[in-house]
Amino acid sequence: MTRPLHHLLLAGVLLCIGTQSGQAETDHRAIAQAALTNVIRPGYAALSTSTTALKQKTDALCAEPSAKALQATKEAFAAAVDSWSNVEMLRFGPVIEDHRYERLFFWPDPKGIGLRQVEKALAEKDETVTLADSLADKSVALQGFPALEYLLYGDGAEDLAKADPEVGFRCLFAASIATNIDRMAGAVAEEWRDGAEAAKLFVDPSPNDPLYRAPKDVTLELSKAFTSGLELVRDQKLGKPLGTSIKTARPRLAAFWRSGLTFPNMIGNLEGVRTLFDKSGFAGVVASESPGVEDSILFDIDHNIDVLQTIDVPIAEAARDEQIRAEFEALRVGLKGARDTAGTMIARGAGLGFGFNALDGD
Repeated sequence: MTRPLHHLLLAGVLLCIGTQSGQAETDHRAIAQAALTNVIRPGYAALSTSTTALKQKTDALCAEPSAKALQATKEAFAAAVDSWSNVEMLRFGPVIEDHRYERLFFWPDPKGIGLRQVEKALAEKDETVTLADSLADKSVALQGFPALEYLLYGDGAEDLAKADPEVGFRCLFAASIATNIDRMAGAVAEEWRDGAEAAKLFVDPSPNDPLYRAPKDVTLELSKAFTSGLELVRDQKLGKPLGTSIKTARPRLAAFWRSGLTFPNMIGNLEGVRTLFDKSGFAGVVASESPGVEDSILFDIDHNIDVLQTIDVPIAEAARDEQIRAEFEALRVGLKGARDTAGTMIARGAGLGFGFNALDGD
């Protein structure tokens, strides 16, 4: 696959910005407010809305099992995963309180801990997993999207459409997880609301605050979310399942492979990263360093989204197709270029004092 011209432009841009500095002092408070208003709040509000719908559909499935109800639940699951994907890179604030992040998304799980725990709960018919209150105190691997995915798509999931007492336990387990996910999503959205403590500390930190002692610290947090979001797709979501060759590919390491949502998840990740870059003020920081480069970065992210949208086969098939693997490798190069260029220019323009190497997983 031929590398697009904009990849070459991004690869060379670091050579021409070495001595440049931002044209104006960065308004760190404005970046925090923009991120909160345009990215964080709408992102978690959408997640809360979609998880409520998922809970409702799962409850309806358990009340009146049918093929139609199961399909509606799967569609609600896909919508909730899409909303989660958009905020997945935001690993700070209320979502990390009480281990919510891991409870929502226990991944990666290379040793299959989650699967073994879910299968054990099913085999033993542990009634405590069917109650959201008691489930919340159990292993994080039993509580979130991966566990629910197995119940809806794993071995025996088709029986959820049947009115069978033996299947009822599995459905109640699924409903408990859906309730748990919805409660956490709602709590995170509520704790980011206007006037909430997390929001206050985010926009107006002070030297005595426990997390951010200066506005620049918040900009640093957001810049890490941006660069790590790109790394997540490049190194974890693509790199691990692909391996170094077809022989070493391990597609079952991919997120959401059972539900066929692996690529939509990655697309949502990149859309979330793009929104953060474009709507938080980072695009303006880059523009102040080198006008026009912000457009190249956005174009590069959009191109990678377009590539992923063309993949219409499961990850297991894609990982063993030479042509698709070549496209993925070109995509990974593009993601690295966008991360390196944007990370360096944001750091320099915002006076953060570090470059992309601080987060480079290579």
